[in-house]
Amino acid sequence: MTAIGEGYSRKLACEMFLHQGDLTVSQAATSTPTSQEELQSPSVLTTYKQLLRAQGYLHLTGLPDNFDHVMFAEQFSPLQPQYDGRFIWSIKADPKFDEHYHSLNTKALNPHTECYEFDGTPPEYLVLYCVKPPADDGGKTQLFDAVDFVGKLDTSVQSYISEREFSFVSSSGIQASSLGKTARHKIYEKRNGGRPILRFSYNCMERNGDQIAEDFSEKMVDQFKTDHKYIRWSKNDFLIWDNFRILHSRDAYQDRTRELKRLWLGTLHS
Repeated sequence: MTAIGEGYSRKLACEMFLHQGDLTVSQAATSTPTSQEELQSPSVLTTYKQLLRAQGYLHLTGLPDNFDHVMFAEQFSPLQPQYDGRFIWSIKADPKFDEHYHSLNTKALNPHTECYEFDGTPPEYLVLYCVKPPADDGGKTQLFDAVDFVGKLDTSVQSYISEREFSFVSSSGIQASSLGKTARHKIYEKRNGGRPILRFSYNCMERNGDQIAEDFSEKMVDQFKTDHKYIRWSKNDFLIWDNFRILHSRDAYQDRTRELKRLWLGTLHS
């Protein structure tokens, strides 16, 4: 990944990738905002949106303690309600979920998109921002742009995952909170007049012995392990990514005081 800058007061750090390799960032993306107002200026936001559309994610670091992450996220897209109907979801280890597969413990998470088990269209973009990073080296968010992977599949497999529906279920932790859902979707949904939507969960997509789906899932995870990029969190970091094309996961960690906040967003403002 290409890191730019040394802190918000000097230069806003911005980590980006293209699936072809690291990007050399234009001068417009390496400007030096000195306030949230400057960071939200039309010219800076336009550049960030262009990079986000092209690359799939945007990571800003070196932000000050008084930075309003929610207000900044709303410059990209309106917020959407999450499982509990609220707009902000806190990701912090809770002992009652220690035996579940859930983001609210310290265990690793396998590659997935978000809201695969919801009827209708999932959030187009996701945001995480860091309240407190872990003291240990774990808890890194991992991202993988699946565009090339899907494009290189055998055409028969591409047809299969874009025509056959599979059942997706909520994780055991979400179900334990009485917030679980179930839906049937194509893994790769092609839409007239809209961008394709990739839905995937290694844990929560019911394959039921379907060998094509099993092979696809194993190959996807193997490619994820080889090609993922990772985010090592610092306090106040802001990360936004494209949920229609990017898989995300997390490695395990020990520091139970680690805390991130999550936002769901819709379509980018023009």
